[in-house]
Amino acid sequence: MAANYGRGLYREYELLLTENEEIKAKNELLLKEHYLLEKEIELRKKLEAEVIEKNIENEALKKEILRLNGYINIDGTNSGIPTSKTPIHKKKVIPNSREKSGKKIGGQAGHPKSKLKSFKDEEVTQTQIHESKECPVCGAKEVKATDENINKDELDYEVVVIKKRHKFPIYECIECGHKFHEPIPFELKEENQYGSNVQALSLSLMNIGNVSVNKVRKMIYGLSEEDINPTEGYIIKQQKKAAKALNDFNNELTKSCLNLKTVYWDDTVIDINKSRGCLRFYGDEKIALYKAHAAKDKKGLDEDNILKLLPKETVVMHDHNKVNYNKEYSFSNIECNVHLLRDLQKTTDNLEHEWSGRLKKLLEKTNTERNEKIEKGESSFDDDYIKAFFREFDKIMLKAAEENKKDYNKYYGKDELTLILRILEYKDNYFSWVVNFELPFSNNVSERALRGAKGKMKVSGQFQNVESARNYATIKSYIETCYRNGINQVKALVRLCRGEPYTLDEIFASDRSE
Repeated sequence: MAANYGRGLYREYELLLTENEEIKAKNELLLKEHYLLEKEIELRKKLEAEVIEKNIENEALKKEILRLNGYINIDGTNSGIPTSKTPIHKKKVIPNSREKSGKKIGGQAGHPKSKLKSFKDEEVTQTQIHESKECPVCGAKEVKATDENINKDELDYEVVVIKKRHKFPIYECIECGHKFHEPIPFELKEENQYGSNVQALSLSLMNIGNVSVNKVRKMIYGLSEEDINPTEGYIIKQQKKAAKALNDFNNELTKSCLNLKTVYWDDTVIDINKSRGCLRFYGDEKIALYKAHAAKDKKGLDEDNILKLLPKETVVMHDHNKVNYNKEYSFSNIECNVHLLRDLQKTTDNLEHEWSGRLKKLLEKTNTERNEKIEKGESSFDDDYIKAFFREFDKIMLKAAEENKKDYNKYYGKDELTLILRILEYKDNYFSWVVNFELPFSNNVSERALRGAKGKMKVSGQFQNVESARNYATIKSYIETCYRNGINQVKALVRLCRGEPYTLDEIFASDRSE
């Protein structure tokens, strides 16, 4: 019995051993599964991290694409970018507020043809006879001229190089024997020098044509049949000399700006010796004053002695230059609506919101109707029209706030909100022209005045130093003011080179006489 008991225990022991081995095998299998699961979990965590990282990268790329698309959409209609910088792949859009008439481009039916008229006999300075020596029909050599002529006139010009010698006879006094001659003018101090017409041509090419110095030299050399070949140093010297001679005129022009009822001003970036400088314009339709600075800041504005000296009665038109609202200044501000229209168009292009398009149409329609009334000699809208305008404006701005809040775009929403708040804050400065027809709609006077400087930068690249930029600004002030009052710019430069530049009184008198 004991033996049977022992065998039972041994069998049970064997079963337990077998079961233990099975459990060990299962445990090893579970450990392997656990290891694999841990690896899978690690892999999943890694993949999840990569997915999160890729999603962040994807969002960043989406933002960058939208940002770049925003740049692609920017042109002269929705920003201050000049139309000359329109990308090659885009159609150039020339801003034009006039409505299309539907007529073909060019001269219209019934419109008189623009052409030169025949000279009067006393106007003819040269005659060239084109003789025939044989009959074009039979080839006979014996032909005779009749009393009939077919006259064809030609208007042309030629450059005649003048090599003038000034003689100053030496006289001897019979009484005392003293020898003397007439005083030699300062402009004839050298043994030989370029005359005022050559100097004026140099200044014209530099400041009217915005031609670079080396090209000015080449053009004068070519126009004079290779007889006149000034050095580049001489041309630059003429700029300095002309600007210095205009010092009194420049002071006179600055004082005149201070008496304007409405002053337009704007500035643009110019390159000065590889750095960003500033060319600034002040004036109106009759006065053009330019100032150049090494930097675009309030210090330069105050050095110009315009804004800080303007009385409170003066109205200043600008392109939302916030420095104008400085407490140190007394004048009133009005904002350019053309710039506002561009900002509204940019918002319309980047967002599918309704308000910006509606406000743009309202401003364009109101300005068109205002111009029609001005042409008829009317001086203002009636009160009902003005009230209706501002009611519509208020509705549009409520819509603007609603659209921005409801459909806030994370890429352009902030810019849109900034524009909305700006319009509301500066409402009176933007829309005074609706109430007062004497106030301008846009700062186009300044915009046009500074376009030449952009052409100068394209052609010449940069100014050598701030002094050369200021010389350009001074000469530009003189010739542009002359031009705005009907005086030929080249003629004005010839007078300047002769030492007798126009005064402001002469310029304004010339305008009144026309």
